[in-house]
Amino acid sequence: MLVRQVISAFTFLEFGDEHGCLTVRANGPYLIVQKRAAIMAIANAIEVRKVKAARVDMRGVTGPITFMDRYQLGELGGEFLRRTPFAVLALEEHLDAERIGWMVARNRGANVEVFTDPAEAKTWLQPYLAPAK
Repeated sequence: MLVRQVISAFTFLEFGDEHGCLTVRANGPYLIVQKRAAIMAIANAIEVRKVKAARVDMRGVTGPITFMDRYQLGELGGEFLRRTPFAVLALEEHLDAERIGWMVARNRGANVEVFTDPAEAKTWLQPYLAPAK
């Protein structure tokens, strides 16, 4: 079931789940402008839906993403999402060579990877979604 948290006509977070994986699609500048609120909404959806993993699709995020935006997203991801493995999908132009957001989140205990290819993200998440043996 998809649930859309609309911030304005052009900015939203859309939540769904598929086989134990929360899917989040971010559109517009909300994830960057309101980082804490957006990450808290994702953490809440993980808690409510009792999922095993999450995929956060940032390919619809608009506007520039600065070094500090990446750092702060990593910080918040590490603080609020560290109990659930999550894959981030981003456009190539949103990535930085230093991978600062990824590094900050990992240093804070998050199990996160960043991808530009949805199939690679799905493959990385698969072991977390497999039934326990």
